[in-house]
Amino acid sequence: MDSKRALAENLRKNIYDLNMTQAKYAKEIGIPITTLEYVISGKGSVSLNTLDKIAYGAGIDPWELIRPHESK
Repeated sequence: MDSKRALAENLRKNIYDLNMTQAKYAKEIGIPITTLEYVISGKGSVSLNTLDKIAYGAGIDPWELIRPHESK
């Protein structure tokens, strides 16, 4: 799994775990909803600054967002 896909999957899970909508999450962390949607689509890259904001909003370290889940 590449880091874009891992980021998208981890971000979706974190937003769900926080019981938030994508729009509310984007507003809370201070990024445009279009940027968040782009990241969640798994097609886009983000700056380190944006990755930091996303991770901060989820209460985790940035590396945790791009770490793929281990296969069983």
